[in-house]
Parts: sequence; structure tokens; C-alpha cells
Amino acid sequence: MINNVNAKRMKIILVFLFLLGIVGSVSAQQDPLFTQYMHNPVSINPAYAGSSGTLNFTAMHRQQWVGIDGAPKTLTLSINSPFLGYNVGVGFSLIHDQLGPVKQTGLYLDYSYNLKVTEKVKLAFGMKGGFNMYDINLQNLIREDNEDDVIMFGTTKMYLPNFGIGTYLYSDRFYLGLSIPKMLQNSLSDNSNTLQNKEERHYFFTGGIVLDVSENIRFKPSLTLRMVNGAPLSSEFTGAILLHDRLWLGAMYRLGDSVGAMVKFNVTNQFSLGYSYDMTQSRLRNDNQGTHEVYVSYDIAFRNKKILSPRFF
Repeated sequence: MINNVNAKRMKIILVFLFLLGIVGSVSAQQDPLFTQYMHNPVSINPAYAGSSGTLNFTAMHRQQWVGIDGAPKTLTLSINSPFLGYNVGVGFSLIHDQLGPVKQTGLYLDYSYNLKVTEKVKLAFGMKGGFNMYDINLQNLIREDNEDDVIMFGTTKMYLPNFGIGTYLYSDRFYLGLSIPKMLQNSLSDNSNTLQNKEERHYFFTGGIVLDVSENIRFKPSLTLRMVNGAPLSSEFTGAILLHDRLWLGAMYRLGDSVGAMVKFNVTNQFSLGYSYDMTQSRLRNDNQGTHEVYVSYDIAFRNKKILSPRFF
């Protein structure tokens, strides 16, 4: 009985948050959130495309607030590779995100151009272009005992083109990135004006460095800042230790939001697996079993090129 009450209460909370950000005039964050951004930077910064020097395939899946119906679920798939003499990088990204009755799917092509700053440091400029598909189904959003409809709206589908830009300064020991994945602030309103919102412009700043602690231990602190109109600044601090160039163990703190732990294992020089677990610090912390995120990556080297091992970024 208590579980049913809690489930109903969580549904009401999610619906309230959804209506506040989507149906009302208040703008909300639409871009999905990941803990392991540092393992797949191309998802938010097109300038990263091709920087690894390999043909890279990466997949990530995030299940947020496990135990709450309608909580966010996100899947991202990306491919990127150097092209035309390694000064150019190209890529493809797919992101599918679901929050309650809202499904968002983004398909984007990435392009980057690299300039050599020094013998070891490069500066890349990138652009991405594509579109987002929104499927918003507010029919029977909440049903009690499968009989009484509490909220009834229609179904809306939208296809919105967009593009993004980014810069990426990097070497094999550090990186700094600045990006805006979506430049256009497309309207999310339908013909009946039930939906009154827009795609907000997100600003990302990322940075990280690798420090040698001993012959077999390295330390990598990193920072991700996320800024968007209508929401507080998101500041994420991560610290990870690399053991014997194979096993990453790390911790994450998202200021005022959540804490987490992560692990990544380089199975081979080409294949790696990762997992993270977050615990929210909000009022929802007693009503869910945390957030799980898994990561898989595979690199293919080009002819006469070796895969850098270990690869830090």
C-alpha cells in the first residue's frame, strides 16, 4: 500500500515538473545529462571528433532515479574518426532520451578541423548539424486504478533542425573544451498553444589533466560546467585514479545535486567498459534507488597507426 502511495506521489511530482517546464511558459533543460561525459566528449562537443586518432565507436546508457515511473532514460551512440590526413575529423551522433511522456531523438553529423599549436598541443574547431525529433504524448498521463483520467492532453510530434559549435584544446595530457551543442532556440509550441516552450541554448565548459603519481598510478581531475537559461549553473567535479594503465576508479560530485562513483576497465588497448552510480541529494533521494550508467567503447586503428595506450581522453 505504501509503495503504491509513493509511486502515485512520484508520478504526480514528475507530471508537475513536466507541466512546469513544457506546458507552461517556463523554459526548462532539454539536453540529456550524463556522468561520464569525459569518456564521450563528442556527444556535447563536435570539435572532439577525430582527436583520438582512431575510428571510435561508443555507446552509453543512463537510467536515472531507478524505481520512479517515467524517470529519465537516455541512450547515446557515437562514431568519430580522423579524415583527410588527420587534420579533419568527422563523426555521427544519435541521442535518444525519454522523460515521462516526452521522447526526444537527435541525429547529428560532426565535423572538426585541427590546428597544431605546438609539437604536442592541438586546437580544434568543430561544428555539428542535424535535427531533433520530439514525440510528446500527454494522453492518459496519470491514471488512477486504470479508470479515472487525471490529466488528458493530445499528442504532438515535431522535427526541428539545429546545429552546434565547439572548440577543443588538447594534448595527450590535458584538454579544455567549450561548446554549444544547439545554437537554434526552436519553438516547441503546437497549434493549440498547449505547449509553449523552446529549445534552450546550453553552454558547456570542460577541462581535465592527467598527473603521474607513481610509475603505475595516475590521477585525472576533471571539471564540467553546464549553463542554460532558466536553470542553475551545473558544476561537476570528477577525480579518477588509473592503476597500471588498465583500471580507472573515480568519484564525482555535482554541486548541490548528486554524488557518484565510477569505474572503467581497459579490457584491451581497443576495448573498454565503464559504469557509474549516482545518488541524488534532492528530496527524491528516499524515493529511488539511484542512477545507473553504463559505457562501452571500441577503437579501430588505421593502417600504419598504433592505438595510443593508455588513452586518457
